[in-house]
Amino acid sequence: MWQTKGHDQAIGFIKRSIETNRISHAYLISGDSYIGKTTLAFDIAKAINCFGPGEDYSPCEKCTSCTRIINNTHVDIHVLDFSKPKNSPIEQLRKDFLGEIYKNPYEGSYKIFIISHIDKMRSEHANLLLKTLEEPPSDAVIILISENKMKILDTILSRCQILDLYPTTDIFLLENTIKTTAVPLSDDLDVELLVKLSRGRIGWIHRVLFDPDLFFSMQNLLDDLETAVYGSFEERFKFSSKLANNINVVEGFSDIYIMMTWWRDIMMIILNNETEILNTNRIDVLRDMTNNFNIDQVLEIIKALDLAKTHLNMNANPLLVYDNLFINIPIIYVSN
Repeated sequence: MWQTKGHDQAIGFIKRSIETNRISHAYLISGDSYIGKTTLAFDIAKAINCFGPGEDYSPCEKCTSCTRIINNTHVDIHVLDFSKPKNSPIEQLRKDFLGEIYKNPYEGSYKIFIISHIDKMRSEHANLLLKTLEEPPSDAVIILISENKMKILDTILSRCQILDLYPTTDIFLLENTIKTTAVPLSDDLDVELLVKLSRGRIGWIHRVLFDPDLFFSMQNLLDDLETAVYGSFEERFKFSSKLANNINVVEGFSDIYIMMTWWRDIMMIILNNETEILNTNRIDVLRDMTNNFNIDQVLEIIKALDLAKTHLNMNANPLLVYDNLFINIPIIYVSN
């Protein structure tokens, strides 16, 4: 059974590859955070090593190979994450990748190498990977995972089958994911709110269901944002410092993404399109905020947030980036 949901085109491509015995030596799975990239990577690993695949070439989830992959005990499956290298990235590549890829498979038909966050590789690391992609062993499959394929060398992209994953528009699938997951829904969440906040990312829904603190952290961030926007420069700089100290590059600058949803909601209200609001649990504050900003100001703030994300991605000083962001948001003057 395919664990990947909402990405029929990608699964269809893998099915045809297995059916025609044209499995690629390298795949690049690209898409937003929590969209299902890692799930698809392990689905591919299971499917091409499964001892009892289904009629649609789906992994059976029951054979020795599938269960070992599920339990992370399959000796032919190697996982590397370049956001959290165990040692230096170059040594990790040499030891865990180059040191293993030319060995014969031990348990399955293929050795599988799943390499996450390759967009965070430096050029020397990417060039080392490229050498293997140019002449890969026939019994190895390399699965690269990235949120931003634009930051990957063209020479690497040209040697991979690219599987782009997009948010699903299937609301029924998203709702059914929530209702069928064996985890009770938190009292602070409802199905409609969770579906809206997910923005079509099933992986995000699973993450929140199993770790509600992710949702509560988001709400705390928005509480602080509202306080800062209504507050003085001193209060804004305090919030800026907090953001800079808590920055988490692994999550793809999720703080900025969350703040963008808040300002986007304000824009939707100004445009009389409240059905598109994501943070429906904050509707009263969002409506009140439209009395303080016009559409041009909100658009400029959204652009500033996007620029801040770009600067952070270029390793700019987080405190300076956030300070500059909040300096340029107009102060709200409340009459006594």
